[in-house]
Amino acid sequence: MVDQHVIARIRNGDEQPLTEVYRAYRNDFIYWAVRNYGILEETARDVYQMSVVILYENIRNGKLTQLQSSLKTYLFGIGKNKIMEELAAQRKAQKIQENFRHEPLPADSPEDKEELFKMLESALQELGEPCRTVLDLYYYQNYGIDQIAEALNYKGNDSAKTQKYKCLVRLKKLFAKHKESKEG
Repeated sequence: MVDQHVIARIRNGDEQPLTEVYRAYRNDFIYWAVRNYGILEETARDVYQMSVVILYENIRNGKLTQLQSSLKTYLFGIGKNKIMEELAAQRKAQKIQENFRHEPLPADSPEDKEELFKMLESALQELGEPCRTVLDLYYYQNYGIDQIAEALNYKGNDSAKTQKYKCLVRLKKLFAKHKESKEG
């Protein structure tokens, strides 16, 4: 099998086949990702590059020794997982924005947006720990509730979920307070 030969060459330190794989599937991947997942072409290119790196690492560290499918299918599977992670991160970012949109915020100019970010940063600083860490892990580091529970030694997922909710409520109140003080 040609794909098994490619894997063996890469495992033995020959990086030429990796370059060939990169070039052979790049355009197909980008087209497939944009068409099937609605992501931007630039994002598809970034995901493809990450996927090729992961493929390389999986071969070099012995995680991939025998293919159950074609190399292209394996590579696209890695890409699909990365796309799903990217889409989940986008949904989380959208969710945090929606949580702060009880009313439209006047952020038409870059200065207005900068002011809103400063107010949010002030609210986050005032929030303190552990809330700052919980929200950072969830919204910016893309941790799941189970990962937060483990990382911060909560008794379980429900405790972590409750803590995240309470922290978000506190942050909203602090943000509103900062917003009122700027407007008043």
